[in-house]
Amino acid sequence: MYNIRVLKMKDSVLLYIGQDKAESFDEMAVAMPNANNASEVIGTTIIGPPDGSGAQDLAQRLAKKLKKQVYLSLGSSVPNDRIVRPSIEKKIFDDIKNNIECF
Repeated sequence: MYNIRVLKMKDSVLLYIGQDKAESFDEMAVAMPNANNASEVIGTTIIGPPDGSGAQDLAQRLAKKLKKQVYLSLGSSVPNDRIVRPSIEKKIFDDIKNNIECF
């Protein structure tokens, strides 16, 4: 079971994804739409290894979808595999679609 926590701010959002009862703040990335070209998104890893577990890629996809700055933290317990990660991403994008006011 994974927790997804959302902190909505004025012009940005922070998402934390971590395993239930094993929450840790191990990796963080930030991404935002390019001010000169709204279809382009830029991002970087703030905490953790540069090649990390995919936080930067997901932050960039979320920033493009939400059209705002996104901070994304992934706990080390969240695997970067073909089963768990896509299901977590689907849950987040479904939540955005159904509850945009929370983002």
